[in-house]
Amino acid sequence: MSGLSPLDLAYFVAVMVLSFSVRGSAGFGGLNAPLLMLVMPAKVIVPALVMLGIFSSMAIVVRDHRYIHWRAVWRTLPYGLLGVVAGLWVFKSVHTRFIEKGLGLFIVGYGLYTLWRIARRPRPLRVAPGLLAAIMGTTSGLVGTMFGALAGIFIAVYLDILNLTKHEFRATMAGTLMLMGVARTLGYVSVGAVDSGVLITFAVALPLMAIGVVLGNRMHALLNQQGFGRMVGGLFVLIGTFLLVR
Repeated sequence: MSGLSPLDLAYFVAVMVLSFSVRGSAGFGGLNAPLLMLVMPAKVIVPALVMLGIFSSMAIVVRDHRYIHWRAVWRTLPYGLLGVVAGLWVFKSVHTRFIEKGLGLFIVGYGLYTLWRIARRPRPLRVAPGLLAAIMGTTSGLVGTMFGALAGIFIAVYLDILNLTKHEFRATMAGTLMLMGVARTLGYVSVGAVDSGVLITFAVALPLMAIGVVLGNRMHALLNQQGFGRMVGGLFVLIGTFLLVR
């Protein structure tokens, strides 16, 4: 943090507050890590964001735990933990920039599909829920550990297909990401990725995260079900587009 210029520091503050406002409203985000990597090393910002994500998700879980769809959580979590193990190896060993383009294309495509189907009747799920949970859970753990963000995207795809209400969607997302975040943090600690730079970044960002979560709760309360669906779809498109062009 000491190496940031005043302009970089202002940028850091803005990204933290805005990104956690989005996460507080939708239950997931994804842009904070790619945006902050423009001014900070990935090896610092990735573990710090995962640790912050635990607390932001916990704030939602404490408030809305009665809406959590626990069956969806337990279906995805074991596969997410497998993805975390693979993601730790990639995080330590491989340059992951080339993976962003494929992720961006997938996320944009699904976001456009989500926006297209908002005004249409929900269709029965054609993919076995167990298979879908395995694919999305594993991908979530893998990608989230590699990038420090984007874990929620794949859980969001799974929950979106289940057609949960906005309260169930956000609470279930938060519960899943909180548990996965704990596993990812323990993994980072085990490979020596949590150092003083990570802890300082986490401590500085914690109050900014809290401000963002409060703002996000207010945004969530103002949205109806259709408005929430548009926000989720738009968020998919925005995140995917950023990954494609950056």
